[in-house]
Amino acid sequence: MPWRPGELILDLYEVRDQPLAGGMGLVYRVRHRGWDTDLAVKVPRPEQLTTEAHRARFESEAGTWVGLGLHPHVVSCAYVRRVDGLPCVFAEWVAGGSLDQVVRAGRLHEGPGGPDGGFLARALDLAVQSAWGIDHAHQQGLIHQDVKPANIMVGLDGAWTAKVTDFGLAGARAAVDGVAGTAVEASLGASFGGMTPAYCSPEQAEAAAGARVTLTRATDVWSWGLCVWEMFAGRRPCRYGQAAREAFADYLAAGETWPAAQPMPPGIVDLLRRCFDVDPTTRPHHLADLATAVAGVYADTVGVPYPRVPPSAAGLLAGSLSNQALSLLDLDRPEDSEHLWRNAIDIDPHHPAAVYNWALYRWRRGRITDEQVLAELRTAREIAGENWQADHLLGFVHAERGDDEAARPLLAASSTNPDVAEVAGALARRGTAPGPQRLPGHRGQVTAVAVDESGRVAVTGGKDGSLRIWSLTENRAVRELGTDGAGAPVTTLAIDPAGRTALVAREGGRTERWNLARVGCVTVPLGQRAAVTALALTTSGAAAIGYDNGRIEVWDTTDGRLRRTLEHPPSTYQRLDPATGRILPEIQESPAEVTVLGLSEDGTVAVSAAPRDGSVVVWEVDTGRWLHRLVKSADMRMTGVDEVALGGSGRYALLIGHQTRVAHLWETRPHRVRGPVPNNLNRYSTVVLSGDGERAVSVGVGSPDQPVRIWETDSGRCLRTVATRIDGLRPEMAGLLSLTCAATSGDGALVVLGDEYGGLHVHRLPRPDLRAPWSYERPLAARAVLAAEAQVRQRVVRAESLAGEGRPAAAAVELRAARDMVGFERHPQLRELWERLGRTAGERTAPLGVWQRYELRGGEFTFVPGLAPALSVDGELAVTGGADGLLRVWELRTGRQRHTFAERVGKAHTVVLSADAQLALSADWAGTAHLWDLAAGRRQAELHGDHGAVRAVAMDGTGRYVIVGDADGNLCLWSLYRFHLSRTMVAHRGPVGSVQLSDDGRYAASVGAEDRTCRLWRTGTGSPVLTIPVEFGSVPLRFTPDSRQLLINSPGELTAWDVQTGRQRYALPSRGDAMALSRDGRVGLVRAYDESYGRVVSVWETATGRVLCELASEAKVFDVSPDGRHAVTADVDRTLGIWDVRTGRRVHTCDGHPEPVSSVAFTADGRSMVSMDSRPAIRRWELDWDYDFTG
Repeated sequence: MPWRPGELILDLYEVRDQPLAGGMGLVYRVRHRGWDTDLAVKVPRPEQLTTEAHRARFESEAGTWVGLGLHPHVVSCAYVRRVDGLPCVFAEWVAGGSLDQVVRAGRLHEGPGGPDGGFLARALDLAVQSAWGIDHAHQQGLIHQDVKPANIMVGLDGAWTAKVTDFGLAGARAAVDGVAGTAVEASLGASFGGMTPAYCSPEQAEAAAGARVTLTRATDVWSWGLCVWEMFAGRRPCRYGQAAREAFADYLAAGETWPAAQPMPPGIVDLLRRCFDVDPTTRPHHLADLATAVAGVYADTVGVPYPRVPPSAAGLLAGSLSNQALSLLDLDRPEDSEHLWRNAIDIDPHHPAAVYNWALYRWRRGRITDEQVLAELRTAREIAGENWQADHLLGFVHAERGDDEAARPLLAASSTNPDVAEVAGALARRGTAPGPQRLPGHRGQVTAVAVDESGRVAVTGGKDGSLRIWSLTENRAVRELGTDGAGAPVTTLAIDPAGRTALVAREGGRTERWNLARVGCVTVPLGQRAAVTALALTTSGAAAIGYDNGRIEVWDTTDGRLRRTLEHPPSTYQRLDPATGRILPEIQESPAEVTVLGLSEDGTVAVSAAPRDGSVVVWEVDTGRWLHRLVKSADMRMTGVDEVALGGSGRYALLIGHQTRVAHLWETRPHRVRGPVPNNLNRYSTVVLSGDGERAVSVGVGSPDQPVRIWETDSGRCLRTVATRIDGLRPEMAGLLSLTCAATSGDGALVVLGDEYGGLHVHRLPRPDLRAPWSYERPLAARAVLAAEAQVRQRVVRAESLAGEGRPAAAAVELRAARDMVGFERHPQLRELWERLGRTAGERTAPLGVWQRYELRGGEFTFVPGLAPALSVDGELAVTGGADGLLRVWELRTGRQRHTFAERVGKAHTVVLSADAQLALSADWAGTAHLWDLAAGRRQAELHGDHGAVRAVAMDGTGRYVIVGDADGNLCLWSLYRFHLSRTMVAHRGPVGSVQLSDDGRYAASVGAEDRTCRLWRTGTGSPVLTIPVEFGSVPLRFTPDSRQLLINSPGELTAWDVQTGRQRYALPSRGDAMALSRDGRVGLVRAYDESYGRVVSVWETATGRVLCELASEAKVFDVSPDGRHAVTADVDRTLGIWDVRTGRRVHTCDGHPEPVSSVAFTADGRSMVSMDSRPAIRRWELDWDYDFTG
């Protein structure tokens, strides 16, 4: 049904007028309420798009228009979007009308038109402009194929601007009509499409008749010539466009005597004769040349130079690129969309719509978590400050992730946005979920928890041996169960789906069945006393018990009858020959510990899993045979499964691979596997699966303040991250509260957690029934963008000139003004110019922008958790050690892996790069050290201690020497110039705990792991300078860059020693462990306590020991910028804080790391940071600094 004036479409587009008939359907003028802008919406006729294939092809062809970008003489297409299932084209609305309407109404003759105030100037001007517009499309590889006056829009605002429209729609019409294609000019990729007979070229007419022809730019030249002729003729020149050559000759022979005809300049006559050359190979191909020719005719006939200059296409800014990406996504071209979004983020890393759309896209594909989506938007908001007007985008994300409480105020603050009303209405219909609660209960650690399918009843067991029944509707413990087995800790338990019966296992192998309604206990008679590791229970009374020896028993608990005993396949492995270190061929077996069990409601099918072995088996209980199984192959190939969670009485099995980083959902009844999907789960988390298999819940157990994460099994995305720190707890208790176990209701809407202090945490989550809308940026006019580009260029030229004159402050004023232009705030070219000026003449003050450039997720084989990457001084390379014994070299700017060394060694604990990035040094847990040649891409040598295994290594600043500390307490100094062992020093009684070399290689320092002494050595003589007692055997050591001081960071105090005199320079309070120095060695950081004994990071001056300030951070991981002006801390809440060390003020926060951060470092130029978390994953952050030029 046609839209009516005043109707509101999608709560966003207000129909303004009656529709106009178009080539394929109707054209509406609508008002975009969010942008307060009129758009033209081209709606195809439904009967022309009867199949999904038709609709998809239409979208694909129409989408080529979006890709043309911004040009002053092309109607810009914002996007292609479906409305009521139909793909609609949303384009710029041009007030005035088409050239067809202008000619028929005789408006070319009305009013002033050009310098002579007449028809001729106006007609020639429109001819030039339309040629420029078509030529722009040709330059982008697109042939219009339907050039005609109706597709040339004319703005009647005094400027008489011509804009060509409907690019790609001819191909869309052909796609629907099913017209046979023609051969295509390879450079343009055009195909024969829909056309208008009165303006078609001869080759188009031949193609319509079924001939195989090639369409080139010359096709549009023919049609453009007909448009120019029509302006002079005053009406449509001929009925069939392919006859234009003959018709034009007749027109000229008749003396141009048509009623509305105007005299045609000879230059235009000659030009049109060339345009109507029947042979497309000799016909003009370049409309830009034709536009130049018409401009020459203008100057000759009008008497003044043609007033316009050839325009260039406006560069697309972040918002326009994001709009294009959304259109291509609708066209099922995700790779192209990703490319555009990356370009958009490069142009403006904090553009609200681009950041939101790109983050939303990655989130829905499981690449990032909800935390990272929010982090990127919050960073954009923090950077924008008072200019931020996009709180509704944060509200949309909160609504989709199910945090309604956070979404509502953000949406209320943006009530004028049309999309907000729809999302807010959906939130109102969804209702309000109660907040998280912690219910006190057990007198010690909660060791097991189970929830019934409805989420009304929970049962918990404690380390004290007690059981509790909980009413989750009332949020209270309704009963504590006492048994004769009280005192034996509960190890695992299960509850039937109806919540009437529980099965409990205790240490020592005792298993109990409890009737929760009558509070009765029956001890199940067991045939063995092995440890129970898994339980399953059905409403009908069937129960399954799994043991650590691989045995599974299926019982009928109503009569105490053992129905079947099953044996889970044993774990297989191969032994190493201790003499040779080679793997022996014999296959060994050991019992597989069954830790996951499921049982169908009728008790006929059981599922057992031994995740440590990666095995899962589906059993037919009555016969004892397996129906399906996933186990190691005979040649010892692993299954790729590291963790298993069951849901729906074993109907669904979530198979999680931590090494492969993918997960599959196995529907065991019937046998069907879905996936793979990305797996971003922490391997140290407990995972439970909802009964319908749609949601998984994970929580880190054993460490405090671990969030709950809700995962979609069909996409692998983390839908929601929920903090588990409960309001109202004492701060010291909240910070130490570790979770121990987890369970979920059948629909996954309720999550119950047990903690180590006997509490039960209850989290209620709404169903994920809301999808956030995309954010379309208001299109910018091409002329506005071109004008802004011109202003930016002018300011850049002035800035470069002023900088060359030695006036950096004045140059900075110009660059600031350029960066204040809308869309250019963080343009990469301006960022580079600004950084160059600031580096040479300014002082860094605070970040103007901080954004994540990339993330590397190689898994535990690729990276070693906690082992920071070694960064080259030039900021170009990073070297990492992997748990697989391989060293990898990465391009730091792009994140691309450059090289993997072929030699496999032990799991590295130390990796160091030489200053020139030619050599890498590694030491591993196998007790060996190795030198790697980065230029040659191979291992250069193995370095050893005197006799003992290598424990610690260090390299000097020049890359000339390496020192090795071994397990026997010896230090071996290696010269890398001639590659020989220069000296061995007997340093300590027992293993060496840590070593360090001064930058000039003249001094070495070592700490004995057992004798707890630190010794300073002269490497030239091998003699000790001094011996200092230390509290621990591996305290951090650092030489200052000038090699004059040794810093020893012991628990309690940091001491500085003069290496020449051996005297202590100063001491300052320190908590030990971490220490950081600026590249110039002037400023250092250590962990310390403030006056009230609160944990802080202390900033001190290395020359004097004077404390400059204290940073209010409890971080154990931190670094200081190369210039010593800023610090970065990795805080316990997984955020990175950037601090001004002169004031102690936190100037920016970067969040989004899903796991605790284990290392963070500035690159040598201070323009990037590299952080690593415990998954392990590495992120590179880019910094856009502000500068002060007043100094």
